[in-house]
Amino acid sequence: MNLKIVFICFVPLISGLIGWMTNYIAVKMIFRPRKQINILGMKIIGLIPKRKADLARKIGETVEKELISHKDIQEIMRSPSIHNSMIEVLSSKIDDFFLKIATTNPLIGMFLNGETADQIKEKLVAELEPELPEVMDKLLTHVESKMDFKEIVQDKIEGFDLLKLENIIYGIAKRELKAIEILGGVLGFVIGIIQVGIIFAGNIYG
Repeated sequence: MNLKIVFICFVPLISGLIGWMTNYIAVKMIFRPRKQINILGMKIIGLIPKRKADLARKIGETVEKELISHKDIQEIMRSPSIHNSMIEVLSSKIDDFFLKIATTNPLIGMFLNGETADQIKEKLVAELEPELPEVMDKLLTHVESKMDFKEIVQDKIEGFDLLKLENIIYGIAKRELKAIEILGGVLGFVIGIIQVGIIFAGNIYG
């Protein structure tokens, strides 16, 4: 086989392989090595393991600022659907209370049945319903004083096993990461062709 043809084929293929391997290693080094290793005096550790705490903090800040806040929780808790659910729970608890009284005190239970029980329950609910917003506000104030979305998210991510975190990121961006590897091979192949062209152009015009 003509050496010139072998050279023309060989150089772009080797360049493409080098380009693919370089990007492949670069993608792997996002996650690996998980623990710091020393090679010829150089300290090597994956990007995610090295910056895990920073990543957790930034994600926590983003969630708190952009995705969910105490105001969002307040709007949900003060919505008509939540209010109606609270009324249903209140009515159910009153029914349970009446049933308990009727079971433990049969004499009183004789009066707490049928229409009488329904009327008493309606009056109790009507008296308690106006108090629900204040109760919810106090509950929200207590929850807000105890809940820090940024800290919760940050602690969860920092507590992730690195393999689990790697699997999550790969699950989301597997196609894009694979495309980066392939792009390295394609660019390397193209550079190899350009190199061959420059060499032959130099021989022709040199």
